[in-house]
Amino acid sequence: MEVISLFAKEYPFYITSAVLIFLGIALLLLKRNLLMAVLALEIAFNGINLLFATASHYLGDPKGKMVVLLVLAISAGSFAIGLILVVNYYRAKQSLSLEELRLLGEKENE
Repeated sequence: MEVISLFAKEYPFYITSAVLIFLGIALLLLKRNLLMAVLALEIAFNGINLLFATASHYLGDPKGKMVVLLVLAISAGSFAIGLILVVNYYRAKQSLSLEELRLLGEKENE
């Protein structure tokens, strides 16, 4: 009965949100692909949204749910803009490597 009552509380949601946040950060740091970096940021944002929604629900404060809706709308827009930028960069360079993107801003010394 202790295990069932443990899973009936908010702890699994906190653990899931922490896993999503750390997974997003790890993917952002480990992958060298521009599309994967955009997706990793979206995963981390969704983990943060789950954390806000869970805390808001169990604390009984509806302000957190309003923040979640606002952040979801903003992150959907930023994800769409980021995806458009990734597609345009791929069309121009035929590559999604972050290393080439870093080299794009450097000037050659001759």
